[in-house]
Amino acid sequence: MALDRVADPRQPAGHAAHAAHLLPALAGRAGQRRLLERHLQPDQPAQRARIPHLPRPASVPSVIGEQAETRALHALDTDACIKLAQDLVRVPSVTGNERAVQDLVALTLEEAGLEVDRFEADVSRLKAHPRFPGMEVERTEAVLVAGLLGQKGERSLILNGHVDVVPVGNRQAWHASPWSAHIQAGRLFGRGACDMKAGLAVGIGAAAALKKSGLPLRGRLIVQSVVGEEDGGIGTFAMADRGYRADAAYVLEPTRLRLIPAQAGALSFRLRISGRSAHASVRYEGVSAIEKFELVEARLRQLEHALNQQTHPLFRDYPIAYALNIGRVRSGSWSSSVPDELECEGRVGVPVGMASAEVRRQFAGALTDAAQRDRWLGEHPPQLDWYGGQFDAVEVDPDLPAFAALRAAHAQEFDVPPELVGAPYGSDMRLLVHEAETPAILYGPGDIRQAHATDEWIAVDEIVQAARVVTAAAARYLAA
Repeated sequence: MALDRVADPRQPAGHAAHAAHLLPALAGRAGQRRLLERHLQPDQPAQRARIPHLPRPASVPSVIGEQAETRALHALDTDACIKLAQDLVRVPSVTGNERAVQDLVALTLEEAGLEVDRFEADVSRLKAHPRFPGMEVERTEAVLVAGLLGQKGERSLILNGHVDVVPVGNRQAWHASPWSAHIQAGRLFGRGACDMKAGLAVGIGAAAALKKSGLPLRGRLIVQSVVGEEDGGIGTFAMADRGYRADAAYVLEPTRLRLIPAQAGALSFRLRISGRSAHASVRYEGVSAIEKFELVEARLRQLEHALNQQTHPLFRDYPIAYALNIGRVRSGSWSSSVPDELECEGRVGVPVGMASAEVRRQFAGALTDAAQRDRWLGEHPPQLDWYGGQFDAVEVDPDLPAFAALRAAHAQEFDVPPELVGAPYGSDMRLLVHEAETPAILYGPGDIRQAHATDEWIAVDEIVQAARVVTAAAARYLAA
């Protein structure tokens, strides 16, 4: 792997001007809070997690690595990590509307003493790129923020996190405001708390600790705060397009502090099926698009079964490693009419080791097969459109030096190595690997089962644990 290859990450002149449209007070933490006071609620004391001091594992790091970790951990402010996670949650940032929260990220990185590269990607140009990863939410802007510590050198490491979140859904189902970021019974609640503003706070906290510690680094640490992960990954794609590269990356998604070196892909699709309308009393004169959809859906279930015949070893605990799901169906316009059209949208999983193009080929083949078994479908075949996020599968070597440092730091914290598992969902990990030529793994606080959920939450203790592990790993890997 080539060394750090950041292609002129420009520091914009007058950085504070980007946030001037909100409020003029920009200096210091108090100024930052006033700048975003329309989003942030009154402070609540961060609850410090009590982490037991565990004995060292049998494999003890080198003296240099151990000293670097000690200095970095001494400089780590875990209360600040929790507080930042709360502040980030309190700024609504549903995919496509991330500017305000990115202002907060940029100011926080600036206050921590990092060089800040805040830029706005050319969305139209990126969409025209032949490898553009797709998106479901139309946007006119994409605001990206990177914080840089150290200089180009022997090693480089990216800490990647996204600020966009999914919609809250039924607001009445939440026990409190989705943007409250309140802490109750050791849990931080709010949309994006788990997925993945706490993870981003961990990355920023780790970078701040390394800066405060004064450790000499033999390379560069890059914190990436990106947008648009939820619907395709335009943010990380834009970072790669800008020239950001590194020897390795930690994507701080919620993994329950398990290390994920292999991730399935996911391809969004849309199907349109035609029928023939008729009055319900003579429905036999018509052709129900719903009934024809049932034939197609049955054949797609067979495809799902075929895709799961050979499962990667890290995915064997999942009942279905590479799921095919129909998430939305629209059909019919009147209860007394035979529906003459149906549109459905869904996603199909991409097995690790299989190209997305092969999954698309098999999917199209399944539709053709279904059409050949039914006269109507043969004459009126389903129309297929691949739209929105297109997530390739990806796998990396977990024994690369940066990942070995993370595993060692985890073992130092917990006295056991991290569990290695696969992830059956997509993320920006594949864009770092395929577009930025940067080996990447997933590791972060939180449980994916809380992501996108009503009353989304993350354990405060886990934020602290993740901050300690990531800080120690970065120090171990980068310290001179």
